[in-house]
This record gives sequence, C-alpha cells and structure tokens, in this order.
Amino acid sequence: MSQDQFLQTRSHVLNGISAELARAVKYVDFRVTGRRQEGPYWLLSVEVPATARMGLDESLEGASAWWKGPPKGAADVLSVLPEAQQINLRYATGTPPGPSEDIRLYPPQFLEALERLWQDPAWSQRCLEWRDQLERANDHRPAGCPSDGHFSWLRAAQRSSFQLPGWQAGFLWGPPGTGKTRTLGAMLASYLVKFPQSRVLLLSTTNTAVDLALVSVDRALEELESQLPAAREARKRCFRLGNHFVARHYVGREHLIPVKDEELVRALVALEAKRPDPSEVQAYGQWKAAVEALRERMRQHAREILERSRLGALTTALATFWFTELAQFAPFDLVVFDEASQVGQAYALALTPLGRHAVFAGDPEQLAPIVQSGHDDAVEWLGTSMFQYMNDEHGSTCFLDEQSRMAADICKVVSNVFYRGRLRVARDCEKNPDWVHERRLAPVRDLSDRCFTVLPVEASSTWSRNYNGAIRYGTAELIRELVERLVRHVDQDDILVLTPFRAQRVLIRQFLTNAGLKRVGVSTVHRAQGGERHTVIFDPVDGGSDFLKTTDARRLINVALSRAKARLVVLLSPHDRGNSLLDRIANVMVHVPTGVPSIAGFVGLPSFPSCVLGMAVQIGTTAVGEVTQVLDGGAKFEIRDFRTGELRVFLTDFVRRKFGGPS
Repeated sequence: MSQDQFLQTRSHVLNGISAELARAVKYVDFRVTGRRQEGPYWLLSVEVPATARMGLDESLEGASAWWKGPPKGAADVLSVLPEAQQINLRYATGTPPGPSEDIRLYPPQFLEALERLWQDPAWSQRCLEWRDQLERANDHRPAGCPSDGHFSWLRAAQRSSFQLPGWQAGFLWGPPGTGKTRTLGAMLASYLVKFPQSRVLLLSTTNTAVDLALVSVDRALEELESQLPAAREARKRCFRLGNHFVARHYVGREHLIPVKDEELVRALVALEAKRPDPSEVQAYGQWKAAVEALRERMRQHAREILERSRLGALTTALATFWFTELAQFAPFDLVVFDEASQVGQAYALALTPLGRHAVFAGDPEQLAPIVQSGHDDAVEWLGTSMFQYMNDEHGSTCFLDEQSRMAADICKVVSNVFYRGRLRVARDCEKNPDWVHERRLAPVRDLSDRCFTVLPVEASSTWSRNYNGAIRYGTAELIRELVERLVRHVDQDDILVLTPFRAQRVLIRQFLTNAGLKRVGVSTVHRAQGGERHTVIFDPVDGGSDFLKTTDARRLINVALSRAKARLVVLLSPHDRGNSLLDRIANVMVHVPTGVPSIAGFVGLPSFPSCVLGMAVQIGTTAVGEVTQVLDGGAKFEIRDFRTGELRVFLTDFVRRKFGGPS
C-alpha cells in the first residue's frame, strides 16, 4: 500500500467514525413507569421517548445513570432488557426515580476510543497493511493448528474447523443451530492444551456473547481435564475482563471471574452523582481529574489480570477502551472474534493486529453490524464485517453444514433461501428418537400438519401515532387466537412471536397480556438472534416497505425463521408477498407433487413449451417446479422452482438440445 493509498483509506475510516459520532447521543432521558428493588439492585421499567434518537438496547450496558432528585443520585447500568423496556441498576447512591419521573443515561463513549486508534498514524497503517496482506495471500501454517481428536462428538465440518487457527485469518461460518459457539469452545480448549505457552484474546459484541463464549471454552477444558493435566492448568488462567458480566453464567465457574475491586466501581458511581455542570470550569476540572484517576486504577487492575492470563475475554468495545493495556501484552498468538459478523470492520481491523493469527466466527447471512449514520464511509467501515473478505470456497473458511435446531421442513426453507441448499439436519438428530419426538406436531385449527405454515391474511398495516410506528391490528388479533389454540399443546414459554417493528411488538404484547398469555415471548427480530423456541410466529406487518427490501432485512428475516424448532407460522398478505423474498419463502413450501414428469417427455412436441404451461416438471437435476410463463413467442419459458422459491428462465432451444428434442 502506497502512502497516498494509506492516507486516503485512513481518511475514509475516520470520516465514517466521525459521521457515526455525529449521530451518537451524549445522553438519553427515559420516563420511569415502574420501580422495584431486588437485593442490591434496582429494576426500572421505562418508556422510550418517541423523539429519542437512541432506543433502549444492550449498548447501554455500562452506562452511567443519573437523576436530578432531590436528592440527586447516580448508579451503574448493570443490564438492559429491551423487550421488557427495563433498566437494571447497581451501586445506586440513593433511591432512583419512581413512576412519572425521569432518569438520564450517559452511554459509554467507545466510538471515541476507536477514533483515537485510527488517528494514530503508525497503528492505523499497521491495521491497513494487515488487511492488504489478507487480500494478497491468506497464508496457512499447519503447525499452528490444534488437535481435533479430543472430542468424539464433533461432526465432520466442526472437526475441520480446527484448521482455522493456522491461517492468518480463518472464518468459521456457523448458520443457526450448527453449534458454532460450542465448536469454538472446543477449538480454543484444544489450542490452549496443545500450545501451553500460547495466549489468546477472545472478543465478542455483547457482554452476554462474551460470557457464553468463555463458558464454552471452560466446559471444553473441563471435559478434557480428567485425561489431560494441561487442561486443568489452562482452566486456572482463563479470565473474564470487565465488570458487566452476567453472574448466572458463572455459577460453578467462579474461577473465570478474577477478584475485582467493586469499591472502584462504587467510587466511580458516587463521583457520577456529583457531576458538576461543565460551565463550572474549576469544579468540573477537579471532578474530571478524579474520574480519570479512578479509571486509571481500573486499567491497572486489567493489566494485572492480563499478566497472569492465557485467555482473556472481553467485548470489542471495551477492548478499544483498554487498548493500551492489551497492546502491552501483544502479540497474542490468536485473536478470536465470536459473533464477528456483527463487528464493524473498523473495530475488527483496529484489534486484529494485536495477534499473530485471527479467527472470525459468525454468520454473514444473519444480523450485520448496527450503524446509525447513512454516510457512505460509516456504512462501509462500521456497517460491514470482516466476512466480506471471506472466500467460502477457500480452505480458510469452514462452513458448518449440519444443524440440530430446525425440523426438516423449516431447515429446507432456511437452507434453500439463505444458504444455497448447503444446510441440512444433522445425521445424529435424524436418528435420535427424542429429537424427532420433540418436533412432532399436535393438530391445531388453521395450521398445517407440516412444520411450516404460510397463513394468508387480508389485513393491512397502518401508521399509529399512539404506538409511534407501523402496526397491523388484524394480525395482532389473529396471533392472539392462534396462541390461544397453541397453548393447549405447547407451553407458553416455548412460543415466540417475532416482528420487525417495535410498535407491532407492543401491540401484540398487549393483546396477549389481555388474554392472560403473559409468558409467551414477543420480540423484535433484532433481539431474537441466538434464541430458539418450539413454535415461532412471524408477522412482517408491512412486507412491501422499503425497509424490508434491503440486504439487512434479508438477514433479519433469516433470523426470524431460523428460531423455530418444530413449527413456523408466517403471516402474509398480498401486499407482503409483493416483497420478492417473502414471496419466494412462501413458494418454497409449495408441496412438491410426487411423480413429477421429466421435461424430456415434452421437448419433442411441436407445441413445446406452451404444452407444459401450468404443469409441474423436472428439468434434469437442475430444477423441479411449475411452468408459469412462456416468453418471447416461445423462445424462453419461466418456472417457479419448488426448492428455492425462485423464478427461473430457461432457453427453449437449450432445453430441447439437452433433453433430446429437435431444435
């Protein structure tokens, strides 16, 4: 990369970060609707203001909470439950606001830390040179690969993933239900055991994702420690960095949480409660210095943990904030990003050169990194992931092709529409009577006896001022009726209703609550990734909207459909089916008739292809579908492929020649 190219590319990255920072909020106010205390924690139900530029999401974990009182106070945001519109606080300096009062949250300013990294000329050049090297030649070092022989449960593709740490950048592509995180845990456990001097940096997007990845590594090491003493030693040196872990994940695994000084966090919260107005220059300067002194003590604690760890796990955002501390212990032998398809390029490239090798684990067909700005540079560098450098036909990519979540018919839809038919039900599941029994369906009125039902609806969406978004009363009512029938056979906790629109989620929740169905899950699709339920109902609400015709919407719909284990119900109006993707999904589920005739029996007829219009035909091994149109006076014909739902056009002369008829 020439100096001019470097400066130009770096300028685009910084422009993208600046554009996103311009969209970022310094604070957001919420109106409290309910308050209760559970031990040392305060649980607040809140309303999201209709005019808010930032909603309630997991990015607010770690935010500072403040209220004006009297008396004014502060707390640390332990966690956020977006679907319940709930904020959970800890270390409160006093009683937080009650109903009809306001609470202010100051989000962590991780983007500013990322900007500082890219402003450093030497480091940013190293990041872009790493990317250039990846594009030129992604080299493989077999000696750097862990052994795949320790885990008998590994499937074939999972086993082949153990080659990924040997590449400069390896890509673990894990579609839904394929056991990506468990595979990653086994891979890293084997790596730590085979290379006892190695050091690994494990990163992910959210605190929960970090917790699950780290616990997966620990479980795999636990599985090995009876036969391999090195596994027992490795378990003692895997640590979680950061204070916002989910404690329930570590029950029985407390060794993963290093002793931390909670008093530092409490002291920081107490200082936040005394935040002076910036116009009071002297007081604000003294306050800022005290805050920075406390943060330096926290960074020192992080350095102490890293010094004795072989695997350190933290969020990508926190890694940018603690970059100086991480860089002191670089190079790590391996930097691993779980849920990497949700990590923006600018974040990933800023951290990857901390290691000699990198593994990116995720699914580029599911949710992409979230970016608020529409600026081209922000979309490119913050809204796309490292998976854009993946070559799925190259040895540096491992596609996990067996899934154990979805019943066969649901898997067929997801596989053919989103994964080119490569995803299938795992062989061990097909032979497992318990797995099969769990996916048997009880008869329910208006629903197919198959795993996938497309329910036609006539209701249209409308914009609601009360709900501040698109809603569809007709489908909300239909969902209530369906759930009332379903709960006779399926537990409420095992039913999930998904919709892309927050307003419709609120409406559906009200309908179900009024019907006494409070335990049924209702969520926007963004919050559902990683979850699964016996029965999933998907309501697109406004399938014809521009929002649902984007690439991001394609990923979102994939997430929605792939949450279902046994039954998937999709509600589609004629307007919804104007969306080519939703129409295609519905078409995939057309039952393929038995005994479909071969096209070879018709190509010799003078009236071909008109004679097969409206018929189901098989075109070799290429396609099975219904002939829907004859085009260009018979020079072409169109079929609706039963396997993929796509409309495909064939040249008549080509088909005649291939299948034996005269041209």
